[in-house]
Amino acid sequence: ASPTDVPDGWPAIDRLNSVIEVPGNWQLQGFDRPVYTNVKYPFPVTPPRVPQDNPTGCYRRSFDLSERDLSEQIRLMFDGVDSAFFVWVNGRLAGYSQDSRLCAEFDISSVVHAGRNELAVMVLRLCDGSYLEDQDMWNLSGIYRSVHLLLKPVAHISDLRVTATLDDNYSEGVLQAEVLCSQCLDGQVGLDLFDAQGLQVLSHRQRIGTALIDERGRYKDRTRVVLTVPSVQAWSAEIPNLYRLVVSLIDASGALLECEATDIGFRTVDIVDGQLRLNGQPLLIRGVNKHEHHPETGHTESLEQVEADIRLMKQHNFNAIRCSHYPHQLGFYDLCDRLGMYVVDEANIETHGLTPMSLLSDDDAWANAYLERMSRMVRRDFNHPSIIIWSLGNESGYGAHHEAMYAWTRKADPSRPIQYEGGGADTAATDIICPMYARVDDDMPSPYGRPAYSIQRWAALQEDLGESARPVILCEYAHAMGNSLGNVSDYWDAFRSNPRLQGGFIWDWVDQGLSKYDDNGVHYFAYGGDFGDTINDRQFCINGLVFPDRQPHPSLLEAKRVQQPFVFSVLDTNESVSITVTSEHLFRSTDNERLNWRYGSLSETVASGSHDIVIKPGDSVTVTLD
Repeated sequence: ASPTDVPDGWPAIDRLNSVIEVPGNWQLQGFDRPVYTNVKYPFPVTPPRVPQDNPTGCYRRSFDLSERDLSEQIRLMFDGVDSAFFVWVNGRLAGYSQDSRLCAEFDISSVVHAGRNELAVMVLRLCDGSYLEDQDMWNLSGIYRSVHLLLKPVAHISDLRVTATLDDNYSEGVLQAEVLCSQCLDGQVGLDLFDAQGLQVLSHRQRIGTALIDERGRYKDRTRVVLTVPSVQAWSAEIPNLYRLVVSLIDASGALLECEATDIGFRTVDIVDGQLRLNGQPLLIRGVNKHEHHPETGHTESLEQVEADIRLMKQHNFNAIRCSHYPHQLGFYDLCDRLGMYVVDEANIETHGLTPMSLLSDDDAWANAYLERMSRMVRRDFNHPSIIIWSLGNESGYGAHHEAMYAWTRKADPSRPIQYEGGGADTAATDIICPMYARVDDDMPSPYGRPAYSIQRWAALQEDLGESARPVILCEYAHAMGNSLGNVSDYWDAFRSNPRLQGGFIWDWVDQGLSKYDDNGVHYFAYGGDFGDTINDRQFCINGLVFPDRQPHPSLLEAKRVQQPFVFSVLDTNESVSITVTSEHLFRSTDNERLNWRYGSLSETVASGSHDIVIKPGDSVTVTLD
């Protein structure tokens, strides 16, 4: 199949051949076949060209608009399409987009009319951007995230960027907001802040415009505001306090033109003395890498499934997620904000199958593609308190484009650190030493020059660097394939004994198996090669802590045990036996918790009891057993 096989004038054809569910991947609905690879590309490698044999999906549907709708600016929004697509509305080309993991917006105001409108979308399985999307996952295609219309008044808020931090004493909030209007406007911007109970804690009005920028004058289409919010409740993964910020656009007569609302959390992320901190406290990252995957729907995940995943993670003592290896759907970040989870948001860039891996990372022709994937992600996700780190991508070697991405992001958002593992984990384009699969104590030989350092070696190298010291956080470790995680306790002994070692992200959360039935109707989870795909990496996608249906592997319980935020020690003397419980919580007290204890063998209980305990963050409590 190929785009050239699509008949001319197809957007005007009254009826196409089949019905397909959107959002969804077409390979899981009877069209084409899934392909799984880890490193190698599933097509001939001749960048930027892709094969003539390029499966193509043509979608059509209609939508209705009223006369009143036509007074607004009408945008057509695609939350995720793999890998590239053209859009026609009423037979007129509305635009093109690529980057399979970010949103695309089309202003279709000039091509719609009242009544029935026809939407046509042509999706290509492969494009030149596919060379930047060589992640370890199933290669699936189609409109796999939501599609919707957004209607805005002609004068509207076109961008809202919020930075909510804490003052030096971590008691007052500092709210910085930049509001961009769609046009120059004589009016005001209003900011109203509400706490979790709906009580208003701040109200502010300010004329649209900025102070003088340079000899040409000031901006007349935007407003920058810095406000102090007294006695705020700080956000953390332990206590995810959120506030609702309502931003209003008001014209010169006082009439409300538009308002937007976003949830924000006040927290400060920084690196001090080589430690990653949140609100002044050094973090210990209990993290996991997460792909968007469901055994029935592929890359389409319902928000109910995402919420269930996050809750299951928290039940097993995880506090952080690395978006491997691309930005996730928008609702994921809302859930992390609300439920409490630290997030590494990662750009959709991986060129693992190229030789050398950095082939495109230094190629001038690809510079804009790299930077755009980073900048669009940062702009889309900027306001989420759960995002504490930006990532430049994964396994793309190291080159000038990474340095450009780092420089742009550092200027656009000084409030968050940036990480990138490529090039040896300690390049100028990372604020965090973030190796993958480093051993605890022993360096590993490497064919690329210097050995792959152990985490203890990485930590030791930071000792004499003063203010330039960086934290060590494994971006991937404890590969959870088969009977795995047997030595994960060795890592956690090191994390707890060396303050420069601040945890890591287990690879990975879920087995990427797809539901399939054999000839006898027996269900099983398929992996690479099970769909007749001859280019594949077989079962290497089956390396999660949970099965595809989210049933736990034994390794999940091992992760829960080593990551538990309480440390127990027992003192046995001739007179008594006591247990000391130390809390590793940084912000949350253990109110009304109960310590249950039992003494004996697996088959016999000699004594048991329980005690109500209260432990403040970082404190210890000793209980003498009866």
